[in-house]
Amino acid sequence: MLIYRPHRGSLVEAMAEAKTFNSFDEIKEYVSNKWNSVWGQNILNPNDIVLDEESHNDDRIGWKDVRYLCTKKLGDEDYIKEYGHPQCIGFVGWIE
Repeated sequence: MLIYRPHRGSLVEAMAEAKTFNSFDEIKEYVSNKWNSVWGQNILNPNDIVLDEESHNDDRIGWKDVRYLCTKKLGDEDYIKEYGHPQCIGFVGWIE
């Protein structure tokens, strides 16, 4: 099962918002809907959400194969054009 947590100031804050999903597409829909709801406009398209290629295990919380959840664009900002790579907005891992 996949588990997602947003990027927050502390692990405790992020874990308070952690949610499990059956697929990466479900995560992309949830995250984009959440961002768009908070901002009151469509600033995050699910098609712009990607996973970083590198992964690690997070023994603090028991997550395996943890990857950065990133976005290529946010609103009018094109992170690929500006920085050459997407920007982190959360984390995705595997739990048993």
